[in-house]
Amino acid sequence: MSYISFHFWALQGQYQNDLRGLIFDNQTPELPKIPGEYILEKVFQIDVNRSKWINLSVIFSMIVIYRIIFFIMIKINEDVTPWVRGYMARRRMQQKSGAQNTTIAPDVLTQSPSLRTYVSPPTK
Repeated sequence: MSYISFHFWALQGQYQNDLRGLIFDNQTPELPKIPGEYILEKVFQIDVNRSKWINLSVIFSMIVIYRIIFFIMIKINEDVTPWVRGYMARRRMQQKSGAQNTTIAPDVLTQSPSLRTYVSPPTK
């Protein structure tokens, strides 16, 4: 999981940029000085064979990949949301029409209104 984390690559690049090439004094003067590469390898457990520019390129590629993923998610959401709303509306209409048909009512009330009932038939 740490490899997909933005902070993993950012902190490694920052530590490599700050500590590589430095030499630190030891606690006592008779002990040897501590190189920055030793601190990177032993303390922070960072691979010193990997360049800080690789870490930076991974961060930029993560930005591009995440933007593409989110763009695809937005486009899918734009296409799927109307379909889901239409599907839910059709289900509601079917449930409503199913509930209306189960009630006992005269045939006149279950039919849709028509103008034919109001217009008299033509006389001969």
